[in-house]
Amino acid sequence: MKEYIAEEWLPSKSALGESPLYRASDDTFLFVDIKNKLVHTVPLSQGWDAKHTVELSEPVTRLDSVEGRSDVLAAQTKLGFALLDPTRGTLDRIATVDHAEDASLNDKVRMNDGGVDARGRWWAGTMALNEEDNIGRLWCLRDGKVNDASAGDRSAVLNGPVWSPDDKIMYVCDTPQGKVYQYDYDVDSGKVTNKRLFVQLEGGGMPDGLAVDIEGHIWVAANSQGKILRFSPQGTITATCEVPEAKMTSCPGFGGRDMKTMFITSIADNGSTGNVYRARVDVEGIRRHAYRG
Repeated sequence: MKEYIAEEWLPSKSALGESPLYRASDDTFLFVDIKNKLVHTVPLSQGWDAKHTVELSEPVTRLDSVEGRSDVLAAQTKLGFALLDPTRGTLDRIATVDHAEDASLNDKVRMNDGGVDARGRWWAGTMALNEEDNIGRLWCLRDGKVNDASAGDRSAVLNGPVWSPDDKIMYVCDTPQGKVYQYDYDVDSGKVTNKRLFVQLEGGGMPDGLAVDIEGHIWVAANSQGKILRFSPQGTITATCEVPEAKMTSCPGFGGRDMKTMFITSIADNGSTGNVYRARVDVEGIRRHAYRG
């Protein structure tokens, strides 16, 4: 089993660092601090001293690129999908999540993680604000419309989704339960079927953000354990990456010109720094798909 150790890179001290995103067009790294409502843009060649930060009126929980656009990012807001100008800090709203069967749920949840599939569909998961009630679910935005894509599944905190390199498997975390699930995925229709357990983290580890490499292995942030775990498609641990002084490790993301740098966000809580870490690994990560409006 391969073992890596991440180095502390950006002294962000994020209250809730999430969504590491590498933008290849200008060799730039972006991430969010959800609790402080911040979005940071950092040129890799210059580092933290050259960062640009915008403070928003509401939290942004997830960032992705937008096909054909370099001026905006796909951004999940408290309860919606929007285009974010990371220079000016403006949001152009696309759609909003609405719990038609019980409007009171709109005040009890927020957006959390998400992802874009190979056809440009934008998936997002909501989570309970108290992180206890099983009222979070998966949603999918396509052609400007938001659909409940949960098939009745509920969780207090969802993370993911990500997809296998051939787009046939979708992975989603039920974070409080310590479980990562697999689904069969039809990329042409966006339909998910055949939910089953992929892995259960040991020792109370809570699976947070996910990333995928070109060999189809899944890198899982083991929140509360200060490490990233790499699982084979069969669910066997094939590598670990320790993240010193970042017990509350939140999300990995691949980047760099060769896609062999793993950027890792963390949370400033329970003795954890909240800083951003990075590690050089031996396998290329898969570049995340762009949202197609």
